[in-house]
Amino acid sequence: MTISAIIGGQWGDEGKGKIVDLLSKDTKIVARYQGGANAGHTVYHGDLKVVLHQIPSGILRSGCHCILGNGMVVDPIGLIEEIEMVESHGFDTTGQIHVAMNAHIVTPVHKAVDVATEAANNNRIGTTGRGIGPTYVDKYDRVGIRGIDLLDANRLREKLAAKLESAIQSGHLPQDAKDQLKEQFKTFMDCATRVALLVSDTFALIHEFAERGENILIEGAQGTLLDVDHGTYPFVTSSSASSAGISTGLGLPTTKVEKIIGLLKAYTTRVGTGPFPTELFDDDGQKLRDLGQEYGATTGRPRRCGWFDGVAGLYSARVNGLTDVALTKLDILDHFEEINVCVAYKVDGKEIKNMSEVLHRLENVEPIYESQKGWMSTTTGIEKFEELPQAAQDYISYLEGLMRTRISIISTGPGRDEILLR
Repeated sequence: MTISAIIGGQWGDEGKGKIVDLLSKDTKIVARYQGGANAGHTVYHGDLKVVLHQIPSGILRSGCHCILGNGMVVDPIGLIEEIEMVESHGFDTTGQIHVAMNAHIVTPVHKAVDVATEAANNNRIGTTGRGIGPTYVDKYDRVGIRGIDLLDANRLREKLAAKLESAIQSGHLPQDAKDQLKEQFKTFMDCATRVALLVSDTFALIHEFAERGENILIEGAQGTLLDVDHGTYPFVTSSSASSAGISTGLGLPTTKVEKIIGLLKAYTTRVGTGPFPTELFDDDGQKLRDLGQEYGATTGRPRRCGWFDGVAGLYSARVNGLTDVALTKLDILDHFEEINVCVAYKVDGKEIKNMSEVLHRLENVEPIYESQKGWMSTTTGIEKFEELPQAAQDYISYLEGLMRTRISIISTGPGRDEILLR
């Protein structure tokens, strides 16, 4: 039996979907422990491109149970749309999707409040407008709607009406919000009725599978640097995206997790606002964006691109307790004669190597780079590490030294099988 976790090691969008799909091959459960429809996982099944937002990537594997854990905030409308999309491609989801009874539910009210708040703040945080933050606020205010509430439609309707009235009374929504959200409420109730059939005791399910010795894969969303506690606050998500969220988000203690695999791109990207020390505003930045097709799977927003940040990489390895790193999009660097890597920050004339020391003032740091030789040849299709160009092998070993963690998985293309295992 192996219980492994896949954690985004940067600002999200590292390619978790593909790696989870790979590792779920012999897995009975893929469980997601935080976030909601603000995440986007892109998976290629042959020539088919599938973008998932809430359902774990294991849904593309026959017989794999997919858990939406209690640490998630689940959008019934989006979930039903996603199920229908997956099934339209010929995948059977019957009996495979399980929503935690105590997962919190995103309603049209939460989405409307999210959009209104961002507009009032001039999009300061850069949320996706999917209602994630307001739903987590309700969770911690102890006034949330949970999966278990979907089982009683009349009670759910009452709670939804009360939530709308509260949002209007507090000034978060205008008086005419009732008319504006009328159709969305109807759609929500229809979808909630269908999602109610998926609500179950996921706590018992995951522990029973663990006690039987089955393989379990745990999936995070977003990335460590967006973690509400350990990320670039306030420009973060509203949940614990690091490995720390596993125990609270699934009820599975991390003492049972044998492998914690951090997903990091061979360079760095970020969607939305917030500090980004290695961000490039030159031709190299645009080249990374174009070659890497760096546009958000959820929002379509162009991602900000920059060189690999070794300071952030080490921080992520420490925060998560990484046992391994999966490095994605190595092939994008095939086209660079010279590759820079950030090895330290400079702030107030001082060299800093601990990200935690300047996490509150990252916008003031200047990256200190070391240059690595590019290889200017294709890595896509190569099946063994030893067959990679020597400069590519050296680059990978260099990153391992910075993060003090072994890179055991290397992705060299978008295809399902374009991967190296070491």
